[in-house]
Amino acid sequence: MEHHSSNYILALDPGTRTTGVAMFQDMELVEAFTLKAPAAERDSAVRAFNLIQILEEKLMTAFNCTHCGTTHADLVYENPQMFRIKGGLKSIEPVVRMAGMLSYWGMRMGFNVYPYSVSTVKAGIAGRNSASKEQIETIMHKVLDLKGHNRADHEYDAMSVGVYHLDKTTPGCFGMTLPMT
Repeated sequence: MEHHSSNYILALDPGTRTTGVAMFQDMELVEAFTLKAPAAERDSAVRAFNLIQILEEKLMTAFNCTHCGTTHADLVYENPQMFRIKGGLKSIEPVVRMAGMLSYWGMRMGFNVYPYSVSTVKAGIAGRNSASKEQIETIMHKVLDLKGHNRADHEYDAMSVGVYHLDKTTPGCFGMTLPMT
């Protein structure tokens, strides 16, 4: 039995209220959008579950191989770290839990799963782990030849983790050297 294999990347910027999604085929951005959790839900774990369920319903037909039932794709996401809040470093526990849920879901669905720290992605894209959102957005416009600046921050973050993963796998694949400094 022959199976259909494609080079798909599902890149995510996880959050429990909004999650950025970028889908790549080979080196081309196919689609980017933001998922929003149902507003009425107060429990962050339930919001994360709902977002993953919405993601699965929306995208799994694009990733499942009709010949063998396997997913021939990589799931890449920004793995949360410590954040500066009120002068100290703290983890955002709901996002950390969502990252674990994403890894479990991705492996269960047959994805190759690659979590990357935010600082690793920023350093790989912009040359500094403290690069601003505006710097990352500007680089995404150059690398992906995007028109207009009407996308949510979460989408640019999802694009950046996808671009980082693709460039790490095949350096220079976008026709330019990363990181851009």
